[in-house]
Amino acid sequence: MANSDTEQSTAPQNAARNLFAPPVNRLQLVFGALLLAGLALAVYRPILPGSFLMDDWRLIAGDNPLVTGEFTAYNLWFQTDFTLSTFISWLQYLVWGHNPAGYHVINILLHATSGILLWRLLSKLKIPGAWLAAALYVVHPVCVNSVARAAEIKNTLSLPFFLLSIWAYLHYETRALFPEPENPDAASKSRHTPAAVWYALALLAFIAALLSKTSTIMLPLVLLACAVWQRNRLTIRDGLHTAPFFALSVAFGLMSIWFQKHQALFSAGETLRQESFGERLAIAGHIVWFYLGKALLPLNLNLVYAQWQPDASRATAYLPVLAIAILLAVCWIFRSTWGRHVLLAVAYFGITLFPALGFFDSQFLATWQVSDHLQYLSLIAPVALLAAAMAALIPRKIIYVLGILLVVVTGLLTFQRATVFASEETLMRDTIAKNPAAGKAHNDLGVILARRNDLAGATEQFKAAVQYQPDNPETRSNYGQALAMNGDLAGAEAQFQAAVKTRPSDADAHKKYAGLLQHEQRYREAALQYHLALLFKPDVQTRIALAALCHQTGDPAQAISQLQQILRQDPDNLEALNNLAWLFATWGDNKFRNGAEAVWLAEKACQLTANKQPRATGTLAAAYAEAGRFPEAVTAAEATVKLANESGDQRLAYLGNQLLSLYRANQPYHEPPVSNQP
Repeated sequence: MANSDTEQSTAPQNAARNLFAPPVNRLQLVFGALLLAGLALAVYRPILPGSFLMDDWRLIAGDNPLVTGEFTAYNLWFQTDFTLSTFISWLQYLVWGHNPAGYHVINILLHATSGILLWRLLSKLKIPGAWLAAALYVVHPVCVNSVARAAEIKNTLSLPFFLLSIWAYLHYETRALFPEPENPDAASKSRHTPAAVWYALALLAFIAALLSKTSTIMLPLVLLACAVWQRNRLTIRDGLHTAPFFALSVAFGLMSIWFQKHQALFSAGETLRQESFGERLAIAGHIVWFYLGKALLPLNLNLVYAQWQPDASRATAYLPVLAIAILLAVCWIFRSTWGRHVLLAVAYFGITLFPALGFFDSQFLATWQVSDHLQYLSLIAPVALLAAAMAALIPRKIIYVLGILLVVVTGLLTFQRATVFASEETLMRDTIAKNPAAGKAHNDLGVILARRNDLAGATEQFKAAVQYQPDNPETRSNYGQALAMNGDLAGAEAQFQAAVKTRPSDADAHKKYAGLLQHEQRYREAALQYHLALLFKPDVQTRIALAALCHQTGDPAQAISQLQQILRQDPDNLEALNNLAWLFATWGDNKFRNGAEAVWLAEKACQLTANKQPRATGTLAAAYAEAGRFPEAVTAAEATVKLANESGDQRLAYLGNQLLSLYRANQPYHEPPVSNQP
């Protein structure tokens, strides 16, 4: 019994000591997996509960076709890019709602899952230092840009499927294509699984990865790179058995190119700077070395990096590309020794990074030339190569100390970076401090300051945003709004005109310009801007605003048309129901009044609010009066006054009392002609 107790007490310590070596038992597998998950939770603690950053909420809810009702969970598939990520975001929206903590926890757990799968994959390839590589990946600061942003579930969801597909395919290879002796001491029961099951799992996981993020289309080339590394050659078998993966890659790749160019860029009204192939090639060389540098020395990380604009006519522009070619040539010369392993890492790094090099038009190029989140897949290669080199070249006693030290230091850097991502304001201020020319960060910080009524600070940030991004209509519009609130209407109009001239298809710019024109009582021009906004983005709030303007300026037909279009799209839209009911009940010209329709609309609005909204009950009272149902009008008006008093809305209570006297006298309320209104 004593010996047994001793063995049990030392089992965890043995498991910990053997983590840097291939696992030999279930205890070590469980211990290693839990330790990776614990590392992920520890270094990302600062983002809990955290907040939504940048475009998080827009992509979760505002532009999610499942949330907006454009598609359903059944017909979403293959209708947009990243459909599985969109679907998962919708499910999270149903569960977490406006609570950012839930979204962050899911991202952290997915990231930890990727670390565990990476450990198992590298072990399957018999690459030394597999657990150390996985640990370094889990705590690498570059990953913060993906894990801390809820919108980047595209990355954290696609990578586990990507790694699972490779791992399953390698199992299939050892069962069906190139059998190898099984390790009798292995804890896994995978040898009992039929080869066809592994192949099916690999294909299904690849499809899930593609549906999560199409940059995973490079997986078949990774499979071939692994085959060459393992067997020093490619065979017809390799080609035949990876053919279905290549077919999926081509199909999803073409679909993604189309979506990015004709849907993502077009719907956002984005236009990319035209670049020759030479310029793109020169920039790609810079990008590769930039990402490699940040992978190996993750210091001075930033949300927005300065961009390169190399002169493609000069030979020096292609020096980074030449350096890549020299590296590959040196590795090829030494391919019989260390060069073979470096070639695998370089091949994986370049293959998985290719979609982010800018050779194809993509929406991300409108904002980023390089960004940490764009090398989420590629980061695996330099991290794995570093860990393998340490495990192969450094004595075992020293590797444990160095490995732990490296994980701790890297984890502290990630913890510090995660603290920056804990709130949008800290993120934007950090970005501006490191890159004062980051116009987008100035704009986003200005929005934050405007929301807390710091108009002076917001105006300063919007001015800086326009200085660094003069062709961005969003920054122009925001600066225009700030100037208008400061009383500089002429300066505001100049900014709005520049915004709509820069990008005529920007609906928000037209809408904000319309608001200024309406404030200046230039109603005809305001209506034109609203119509232009609806032409490019027919959203509900713009229709509400245009209907209100038409109501104000005596165009009931247009107001009715806009409100009815809203209700055809969203029959339960409370504001449209209430406004249309009020117009049908109170318009001065009886040609447009319709008491029965007003009652139906107002009753529906009150049902939706459980008769607890004073404006809805007030409209219902006016509708009953127009329909000649004065006792019911009096009851509804009395309820309106009571609700208004309870909510502290003294103005509405006063108006309710005035109308109540009319209804008691069996008189409906009709608005005076527009020409008599102030």
